[in-house]
Parts: sequence; C-alpha cells; structure tokens
Amino acid sequence: MSIRAAFPAIAAVLACYATAGADIQSRNLELETQVKLELADGRRVDCKVVRWDGNGLEGSCGAIAWSALKPLSQLSVLKSLVSDRDPEACADAAAVVISLDDGGIATRPALEWAKKSGAAAERLEQAKRDAAELKAQRSARARTERAERLSRLTPEAGLFPSKPWQDVHSADIGAVGAASIEAARGLLAKTGGSATLHETERVAVLAESGDGRFVAEAAFLERFFRTWRDRFEEVSVHISEQGMVPVVIVQDRDRWRLLVQISFGGDAAQHTDAVTIYPPSGTPSEQRPIVLVHPESDPTRQRANECVGLARAILHLAGSAERPPAWLNEGLPRVMADASVPEAKRDADFRRTALAVVRQGAGFGPVLSAGYGEGVWTSDPATAQAVSYLFTRWLADNAPQQLLRFAKAPRTSEGEFARFKRIFGMTLEDAVARATKWFQTND
Repeated sequence: MSIRAAFPAIAAVLACYATAGADIQSRNLELETQVKLELADGRRVDCKVVRWDGNGLEGSCGAIAWSALKPLSQLSVLKSLVSDRDPEACADAAAVVISLDDGGIATRPALEWAKKSGAAAERLEQAKRDAAELKAQRSARARTERAERLSRLTPEAGLFPSKPWQDVHSADIGAVGAASIEAARGLLAKTGGSATLHETERVAVLAESGDGRFVAEAAFLERFFRTWRDRFEEVSVHISEQGMVPVVIVQDRDRWRLLVQISFGGDAAQHTDAVTIYPPSGTPSEQRPIVLVHPESDPTRQRANECVGLARAILHLAGSAERPPAWLNEGLPRVMADASVPEAKRDADFRRTALAVVRQGAGFGPVLSAGYGEGVWTSDPATAQAVSYLFTRWLADNAPQQLLRFAKAPRTSEGEFARFKRIFGMTLEDAVARATKWFQTND
C-alpha cells in the first residue's frame, strides 16, 4: 500500500435526524409508500416510507440518510414519494438530489422534473441554493460524527487546538493542579473507588492502595517527566507548565473497565497499557491531561504502563496540543517508556509482532498511511501499535533529536511529507525502505 493512500469513506447510515437545514421542510406522507432502496453498501431494502426531509427518509426500515443510498438512485426514490402535482415538494426533492450529485449527472433531470411539476424559475434557483447549503451541512455533520466516533476509540483521535500552550502563572499553578487532581478523584469516585494521593512537583499519583511503594512510583515518574522535558527543551520544544499531571493507578480490572467507559466511552479491551484523557477545564485550549493506568500484576510492567500514559501527557503539553500522525503518536510514547523501563521487556513484545509483519512483506506502509479509525488501526490496533513502535524506534536509534523535533516542533504550512524530509534529510518513503532493509536481517 502506498504511504499516500487515500482515507476510506465514512459510513452514512444514521440512527436519527436533526431538523433538515436550508428551507427543506419535513414531510409526512398521507399514505405509507412502498419503495425498494438500493444502499451504497450493496444491500437492497424494502421500506414502507412515512416521512422524508433534506437529510433522509424514515419508515419500516428505520431512518436512512440520502447519502446512504446508491449514488444517483435518490431521484427515483423521491419520484416514488413526491406527487408530480406538488411543485414545492418537487423543488425540495430536487434540492436533495442536487446536493448529492457530485458528478452533475442527476441535476438536470431533477430540475426538469421540478419544472414540469409547476415550480417557477425563481423557485428552481432557490432549490440550487438549498442544495449547496444541504451539502455544506452534510459535510459538517460527517466531520462531527467522525470526530465523535474516533474520540470513543481513543482520546488521541479527538480534536485539539493548534495554538501553542501558555504556561500557567506561578501564582495559579497550585490551584490548576488541584483542580486536575479533583477531576481525577471524581472519575474514580464514579467507579466506586477512592485513592491515596502521592505528590511530587509535576506528578500526582492516585493509587487505590496506600502502599508505600507508590511514593517511589511518584518519584520515578517525576524523574521521567524531567528527563523527557529536558530532551524536548534541547530541540527547542517547550513543555508547558500546567500544574501536576494526575496518574490514576487502579488494581481492579472491573474498575478499569468502568473508568475507561466513564471517561470517554471507550472499550477497555482496546487499551492494554494506559489511556490519557483530556477533559476540558475552561477554554478549549485548556484540555489538561489525566493519566489512567491499566492494572498489571507485574510491578515492572505496571511502571512501563505508567510511563506510556505520562509520555502521552508530556507530548500533549509539548509545543501545542496538535497531534502528529497516528503512527508517531502511538509509537513515540512506547519508545519513551521502553527507554526508561527496559526491564519491562515491552520492546521484545512489540518486535516479535512487528518483525513478523515486516518480514512477511506487509511492511510499514499500511500503518504509516492510515490514521485513527482507518485500515489496520481499526482491524488490528495491537499490530498497528507494534509496527508503529518498531518504525519509531528505528528513527529514535538513528536520529533521536530529529524525531522529537518532527513530533512536536511548531507546524508550518508545509505538508507532513515535506516536513519529514526537511527534518530527517530523507523522504518518508526512503526512511521506510531503509528501516525495512535493516529489519529484514536485524532484530
């Protein structure tokens, strides 16, 4: 697969509708009308339609968006639902068809049909304007639905501001950190849990147990934070001071499942090390991180999980909250964690999975060319994470400072491919080829 592969389309079958925009009114049919719907996914559905509007139709088949139908089939369906003696309805129906007609093939017959029904020239012009508005609304709704769907897969796929972070004033930093801690306590309380607090300057560990070892965990995570802050500062990427980062450590797997569900509606089974969430705490730019750590019986692997989550928080606070590509956003936190907790042996786990993929010919392309919610990131996220780790680790071993700069240095108007070439001195395709050649014979 090419690195520049296109993103797949978003499914358009909707469960419900808002009121249609433009001037398309909702119309209830006097009599149920039986129609055969040809869906874009190839299915055929018999439906007794009772209502239609600018978004879609409703009936015995439920609610179906016009965009879910096979292209160019909307006109024939609407002709079955709308009387030729109703020029207003025909003009509205024509607007629906035009709004979906990217190739312009159905526009003329739709307007001619509305004209024959008695719609005046001014009304047809209004239908064209309504069509443009419907199309814009549909695009905006698709973007919102996609963002919501992705944010339930992982908080990393949410919408983040591209403006650089601003340091919290020293007089306010204590209050800001305390607010983040209380937010974390509130989440834990919703699962029926509580926590003992262990604080350092930048990290607040909230553990269900009062075990003294969590004092050492907090101290370790403080060192982890400082180490990586310094490494980013060396490449002129600033880590913004935003108070303490809460790190919530649970021991009960049922509580972990509830915590993930309550926090962002996610599936805990898809998150096997840590999840970092970003609840709004004021303006949209104030999405400060809270780390949720997957329970692990092995203390060393538990620590590695903590580092993955805290690494995400550091990346979030570095430069701006804007995310790098999915492969880097997933690979870098795990590289950071493994560099600090090599005894957890997560590196060996990732390499075992990723090397099999690379050496069997699939390579890095399918992972690097896709974003969250696409391709292998949806079908096999564990493999996608492992492959991302392996490629990111290769970059970290060969060009560590360039990697950090590429991940979080301020963005310009140049595209990601051009930016990669400028920072690494080679194209992404060249880097993939070199990494692939290396891993064919080296572990």
